[in-house]
Amino acid sequence: MFKFSLKIAGGAAIAALASVAAVASGPAETPYASTAIASGQFNEAERMLQPASYADAQDPARLINLATIYLQAQRFDKARAMLQQVNRLPDEALVLASGASYNSHDIAKAMLHRLP
Repeated sequence: MFKFSLKIAGGAAIAALASVAAVASGPAETPYASTAIASGQFNEAERMLQPASYADAQDPARLINLATIYLQAQRFDKARAMLQQVNRLPDEALVLASGASYNSHDIAKAMLHRLP
């Protein structure tokens, strides 16, 4: 199983699971996309996160990042679609910047629960 770093904007891992501010980084994403999300450059981050291949399109970290962008832009239907896609994929471990580990399904479910 692959492990991905998950950077949480604004606080601890538990807060991320209770909020919609998760910023993930994985192999399909350049480090600049995480930076763009953290600095509020959502259009640029969205452009960077467009999949280059089918494998990229199935990357839970990329999907969680896109969902975060769509949530910030109040594009709730698109965010919901990304998070539902994460839940349809095999569950993957995501290692938080703090070192704590959560699985992709738990993060997606927590974010879906917080959608209006």
